[in-house]
Amino acid sequence: MEPPPGGPVDWGAWSRDLAATIRSLADGDSVTVTVSEFPRPHLVRKARFFGVIPARYEDMAPWVRVRRDEDHAVCELVGSEEFGGDFFFSPDEESTLAEIGWREPGPISMEERVWNRWFPDDVTQTAYLSRDDAQAAAELVTRTLRDVVYAAEA
Repeated sequence: MEPPPGGPVDWGAWSRDLAATIRSLADGDSVTVTVSEFPRPHLVRKARFFGVIPARYEDMAPWVRVRRDEDHAVCELVGSEEFGGDFFFSPDEESTLAEIGWREPGPISMEERVWNRWFPDDVTQTAYLSRDDAQAAAELVTRTLRDVVYAAEA
């Protein structure tokens, strides 16, 4: 799934549509939102032999994935290069991500070096995801795109 070029005209409507998509996920399914119009270089290989073999970079587009894990929606945001992830976020962007509710990963494994957030954040009492939790997950994704990814390119 990819937002329209320049971002949605109505972020609120886009967020509501995303919340409906999140609520419709079957266990183990996911929806990934990628913003391919704003890639940033990612270091794939450092320079070697005193620069004779130059460093190699590849463009990396930011992405956010929401997957259903039993009765929870698990939000994952591409990890920061700062802690071993694949995407370069500036210190200000990382600060904003923490402020809007993303949790920085611990140093456990490469697979877990992504920003993350679970909805609900505790043991759930519902069959899957309440409308409020689905909307909260969608809002986290929306704020991430609007306030970090698109804001950096404005």
